[in-house]
Amino acid sequence: MPLTVSRPELLVAGSDAEFRRLVHGLFGFLARHEAIREGHGARIGLAGIEYTVLISIAHLGVQGEVNVKTIADHLRVSGAFVTTVTRKLQSLGLVEKTPGDVDRRRILLTVTDKGFRLLDELAPSQRAINDVEFACLTRERFRLLLEIVEDLVACGDRAVALQRYLAADPAAGAEAKIL
Repeated sequence: MPLTVSRPELLVAGSDAEFRRLVHGLFGFLARHEAIREGHGARIGLAGIEYTVLISIAHLGVQGEVNVKTIADHLRVSGAFVTTVTRKLQSLGLVEKTPGDVDRRRILLTVTDKGFRLLDELAPSQRAINDVEFACLTRERFRLLLEIVEDLVACGDRAVALQRYLAADPAAGAEAKIL
């Protein structure tokens, strides 16, 4: 089988087996985490992504004003996607949209009292489940994992850009790299 990576840091004795083990382990974790997210949402009558957007608005709202771009950047999804989800949350009475004070074109997002009640209802089981999901992490490993994940997201953005570039121009060659 051809190697799936070429960087020496990712090869062990010339083999990519450990790299593939990492990728498949990440897939397994992410599948379980997605199931947990869906379960959190279902517990309060929402789809997983609706729950994620709702709780993101609530948490980011503590730090300041929240708009569609704030949520899109935070979750690394498109603004159009966030607009669609927040429209549904608004129709359920969980999110309120109001024009900004300074720029009336900018729509601010806030969680309604009903939305906060649902999040409060969810919190005890959410805490217990999250504590179990991440029980294997010490404080040091948690901080390291957080740093690694942030780095992986940035590298992932570059990898997606390269993949799109290669898909648009197959003649660019398999050896193309974005540094």
